[in-house]
Amino acid sequence: MLTVKEAAALLRVTPSAVYAAIRLGVLPAANFGKRQTRLAKAALREELGKRGELCILTAAFGRAPEA
Repeated sequence: MLTVKEAAALLRVTPSAVYAAIRLGVLPAANFGKRQTRLAKAALREELGKRGELCILTAAFGRAPEA
């Protein structure tokens, strides 16, 4: 399981961008309590790989991927 901050670092975006992607339904997440949002690493990779959205997501949420 990844925290929002860890997922943001992996995707090279801000934590706010990850929360926005969760709200939009782009990223799957689970809440544990009031302030503990977690993302499954395998689900994150599978979802992004399945849709081919890693580049689209990082560009849309604040930072273009590095070449």
